[in-house]
Amino acid sequence: MVKMFVHHNPVELHFGPKSFEKIGTLAGRYGKKALLVTGKQSMRKSGILDELERILGEAGIDSVIFDKVEPNPSYSTVEAGADTAISKKCDMVIGCGGGSAMDAAKAIAIASLNNKEISSFFEGETPSKAMPIIEITTTAGTGSEVDRYFVLTNPETKEKNATGFKCSYPAAAIVDPMLMKTMPPRLTAATGIDAFFHGLESYVSRLSTPISELYAKEAMRLIINNLYEAFRNGKNMEAREKMALASTLAGLAIDISRTTLLHALEHPVSGHLNAVHGEGLAALSLAYMEFTLPLCPEKFANVASLFGEDIDGLPEQEAAMKSIDGMKKFLRKFGMDIGLRELGVNEDMIDVFVEEAGKSPISKTNPRPASPADMREIYLKSL
Repeated sequence: MVKMFVHHNPVELHFGPKSFEKIGTLAGRYGKKALLVTGKQSMRKSGILDELERILGEAGIDSVIFDKVEPNPSYSTVEAGADTAISKKCDMVIGCGGGSAMDAAKAIAIASLNNKEISSFFEGETPSKAMPIIEITTTAGTGSEVDRYFVLTNPETKEKNATGFKCSYPAAAIVDPMLMKTMPPRLTAATGIDAFFHGLESYVSRLSTPISELYAKEAMRLIINNLYEAFRNGKNMEAREKMALASTLAGLAIDISRTTLLHALEHPVSGHLNAVHGEGLAALSLAYMEFTLPLCPEKFANVASLFGEDIDGLPEQEAAMKSIDGMKKFLRKFGMDIGLRELGVNEDMIDVFVEEAGKSPISKTNPRPASPADMREIYLKSL
């Protein structure tokens, strides 16, 4: 029996090689001046930012550059971006880069129009409106271009929080695999692994639907079959295209079903230590899977099959455990079979991490509820 569900995603998605060239036409719908939100170096070094300015200029759109977004963007960075958008009288916000730039763009679009500090929207306030948002992703990882969610770090407490609203959906998104060919191998692996866990977590989430499960399974299949080739040979555009599609599908899946306990446990790691998000997920993943799979063994057995593990004739729980074997082999291919100690975590930090993870709404979407003692055990096993 199929459970009742609601499906809604208003993002106009432009996918494929050369879709980047459509940005002038898309932006022209919303005005004549765009705030371009990006990171501090990579978009300029790659030439993507210069090309973006050129295309917009040819469409009669002025660009205001805000290139101060850090890897784990903070409330203060968003407030600075909003101040720039207001003072320069921008009509729209265009995020260009990985998840950090795209998340910051959503938050800036909200902070620019609601006359409240961005922190208030993590404390129960709901924004009434946002500036039009266009997202251009240059990594195959977060899927933020097609969902409503954004993640920011409180610079005072180092707490990393996620939220999302109807008004934070991008009006349009561009996923052009040609923009991803310059990603270095480690970034390719880390973002691809993030996308994989978006697939896995949305698949097992208590909020999953038949639609999100289809997106999630296809995302995982594409990543298992193509991430290593994209990692090994970044100029292989077939692998890049399939990874771009996988990331987008996983983004659509988490927009419906959200992530789960694994992301809740990782956010304190990257929030406090500025660790790479995908590496934090990799370090926590095996203990997370071992904890979670007893409550949904059929789904984890399906994941084992996606990894190519032989589960024929095995009892369901044993078949589910094979997904951990598959995950171990997969992470080893990229040198991502790491522990939390390699990211700077020690036992003294764990009590704070448990407290923060327990407050995260996404910890409640896990199929197996986790007590503080359970979360502590996962952290300890992952050191």
